[in-house]
Amino acid sequence: MRPSSKSPAATEGQPTMQTFTERGNMIREPDTRTKDERAGTKSCPLCKGGATQEFLRAPDRFHLRREVYKLMRCAECGCVWLADPPTPAEMGAHYSEDYHRAIAKAGETAAEIRWRRHNELISQYQRGGSILDIGCSSGAFLGTLKGNWKLYGIEMERATAERARAATGADVFVGDVMDAPFAPGSFDAITCFDLLEHVYDPSVFLARVLEWLKPGGMVFVMLPNIESWEARAFGSYWYGLELPRHTFHFSPGSLRYVMGSLGFREVHLQTPPITYVERSLGYLGAAGLEKLGLEAAPQSRPKPAGIPKRILRKALRVGCFGPLGAIESLAGAAGSMEAVFRKPPIKA
Repeated sequence: MRPSSKSPAATEGQPTMQTFTERGNMIREPDTRTKDERAGTKSCPLCKGGATQEFLRAPDRFHLRREVYKLMRCAECGCVWLADPPTPAEMGAHYSEDYHRAIAKAGETAAEIRWRRHNELISQYQRGGSILDIGCSSGAFLGTLKGNWKLYGIEMERATAERARAATGADVFVGDVMDAPFAPGSFDAITCFDLLEHVYDPSVFLARVLEWLKPGGMVFVMLPNIESWEARAFGSYWYGLELPRHTFHFSPGSLRYVMGSLGFREVHLQTPPITYVERSLGYLGAAGLEKLGLEAAPQSRPKPAGIPKRILRKALRVGCFGPLGAIESLAGAAGSMEAVFRKPPIKA
């Protein structure tokens, strides 16, 4: 897709475009690591420290698949990463149509309520300008923005990108982030919601984000917190693992490390009252059924819930999961992180 005349993108060159089925993650880089480095046995891919050890092993519980993946952890910066992840050519198979449907549905359900916190946080630091949502899906977030915003997006899946364009009028690039032809200093704000954990090289990805921001511009990221109470409690059954689609797992400390190493300045970092407990319990329940020799429905294809089940789920969310998330948030140990960082302004 060549950028429109209204786009802040560069006008020279035609970017290479690939569909989501050809590419799994949002970032494509040549893999020059040795076999030992791919297996995660030598050094941390984030800080290059050598104090690494196995963290846990788990399969793709979302689809109830059998292949087991290994996560490694760095004792120096706290980063957790997927050892020997599927190659870019292989990764597309792990992003099924069921996965796309689930993500789009989650973003579109009660959009004004779901994205209210995001809008309020952005408005504290930036009131308008050009905003890029990387991984914009069907445009649910962009469609809730009010005020003097020029809307841009990046989306891997062409049909989903078309929905975003039609719903919001945003200029949406279809393809790999590294192929997007935006010029340096194009954006006042960039958002990355539940995205950083999907990329192959967070430092490369974030360096591109830094380049695209105007001096003083902000980046707003949301992603799971690998050091949350629930991640510790559920272990390999924690929903936030999302193996093998999540290739990196961050804590507040490791996120601060990588952002600071690139020159970003921290503005805001909290763990909001978001919890994956309900989904994680679903993984435990499915495992229990399988041990009993019974068939379990994967969360990628959930069975329709009857009225009694919907009433019970609502009661648990209001009376249990909601308060639990609030307590976790107050303790700085909730299942998700939200963070705002700025590109340093130009010195006078």
